[in-house]
Amino acid sequence: MGIHDLIGGYGEYFHSIRLHDNILLLDLKLPTKWEVKSLLSSFGSTTQIKVNDTTDRVTLISFYCPFDGKETETLVSDVDNIIKWNKDREEKDNLLNIKIIELEKVFESNNIESLRTINFDFRQEQNKLKLDGEEPKVAN
Repeated sequence: MGIHDLIGGYGEYFHSIRLHDNILLLDLKLPTKWEVKSLLSSFGSTTQIKVNDTTDRVTLISFYCPFDGKETETLVSDVDNIIKWNKDREEKDNLLNIKIIELEKVFESNNIESLRTINFDFRQEQNKLKLDGEEPKVAN
């Protein structure tokens, strides 16, 4: 992957990349509400961060590591995983809000007797849904 692809891959989040005293710094402007510190620490990585300016919308975060091939690859991987996890979280939140609205409409437009018979079937052949981190137990 070239530098052009790296920078282009971060799109609107990219702020700058620099090398200082053999330390690679990748600066990104990430949404303020995103999880970063706890995710990075859960990776058990050597990548470090410094939180810089914060507004109500974005936080400028410097991700840094020694300028070494393996360390640099780890930093890029960590940043990619942080962005993916947060984007997935946002999509899940959006889907939840949509499903809540759909369910409210069902409850508004149906009588109590028909609502008592609602069942949620999580049996799917290819994409098993999980409840509390586990696949739901299905009674036969």
